[in-house]
Amino acid sequence: MMKKHRVLSEDLSALRRRAEERLLKHKQNNQGFSLSAGDMHRMIHELSVHQIELEMQQEELLQSRDDLEKGLERYTELYDFAPVGYLTLARDSTILEVNLTATRMVGVERSLLKGARFVLFVDPEESRVFNALMERVFSHQEPAFCEVMLVHDDDPLALRCVVRIEAVVQDDGQSCWTVLSDITRQKQIEMENTRLQATLFQARKMESIGRLAGGVAHEFNNMLQVMLGNIDLLFAREDLDVSAHLSLATVRSSIMKSAGIVRQLLAFGGKQIISPTILDLNVVVEHIIKMLERLLGEHIKVIFTPGDGLWPVKMDSTQIDQVMIKLALNARDAIKECGTLVITTRNIVVDSAYCFVHSELVPGDYVLLQVHDDGCGIDKETLDSIFEPFFTTKSMTEGIGLGLATVYGIVRQNQGAIFASSRKGAGTIFEIYLPRSAANGSA
Repeated sequence: MMKKHRVLSEDLSALRRRAEERLLKHKQNNQGFSLSAGDMHRMIHELSVHQIELEMQQEELLQSRDDLEKGLERYTELYDFAPVGYLTLARDSTILEVNLTATRMVGVERSLLKGARFVLFVDPEESRVFNALMERVFSHQEPAFCEVMLVHDDDPLALRCVVRIEAVVQDDGQSCWTVLSDITRQKQIEMENTRLQATLFQARKMESIGRLAGGVAHEFNNMLQVMLGNIDLLFAREDLDVSAHLSLATVRSSIMKSAGIVRQLLAFGGKQIISPTILDLNVVVEHIIKMLERLLGEHIKVIFTPGDGLWPVKMDSTQIDQVMIKLALNARDAIKECGTLVITTRNIVVDSAYCFVHSELVPGDYVLLQVHDDGCGIDKETLDSIFEPFFTTKSMTEGIGLGLATVYGIVRQNQGAIFASSRKGAGTIFEIYLPRSAANGSA
């Protein structure tokens, strides 16, 4: 456009010079200022032609200006509403220019954002990383990037960003282009994938251990039955003296204890022989409360809050007793002095969103049995292994680590799921989800 304007000016200047030269020539030759009709006609024609060219070029200039304005508007729109945030930062991270996307990411209006230091919107724990990035860019004049969490007024925005400083813009190196890319959703997906992989690994591990435990328990049980049968035959002999009788009684007692371990292994592996019936979980738990109170002692208070209109479940009532006793014993060990054990039941409808967090569940209706103690709690590392057989934090004389493994096996055998949540010094909560039974009577 400037080139056209320059050409037009040059043409008009040339026309004016030619007209002045002709006037001067006629003045010298004819001692006057009159022009012939032909010269006048030619000059008028040339002026008309140039006038037309001028008008055409003026229209082109107006069209070019209109195109330039539209292009500027389009550029501004693309800049402001780009999918990433654009900023121009000074060497001390002062914001010189910023688009609307970046203002939304930071959570501050553009008028307030300009002149502020960008590092103030970075999580203080990561500001050192950002400052090092800026120093490297301005020192080495090369692009660099890092990940930071954005905050505002000490309130985390839960916005994870990649900050890319592409290049130093000005020759004096006093400002740089900065690009903000929101990767919050990407990070959430990565975390969910990691969590799901860990859950899948844990489920497969527990399944494999369960099959192993069930197989070993069956073989061990068969051997115990043979030993128990032979000992009973020896007991029947009339020539058995007292010392031999006592020795056999001790052996028989050990065999019976070993059989108890076998039953717990079978329960963990889901191989326990059961007789499930349609039950009201409130009634079953109510019947065992007195036993739990005696088991826990006077220093631990048992509170039972039954849910209204509880759905029926299909389960062997003796298994519920096993679960409650083992969880109560676990609570007793966690409560050092006085404490409380709170037992609650309620109906719960599990949808796909809930299953996304609790991956061992499938959508449907469940009865939730919750057991909460206010004991010493469990640390994260221990919590990940509490349902594994033979895992225990106690000495060998206090337990063999089959209590919670048995609870896990019983729940899984009944198509349920169990979850534990705890923090060191904040107690422990066990949540048992039992599928709702559609039947209304005995199995």
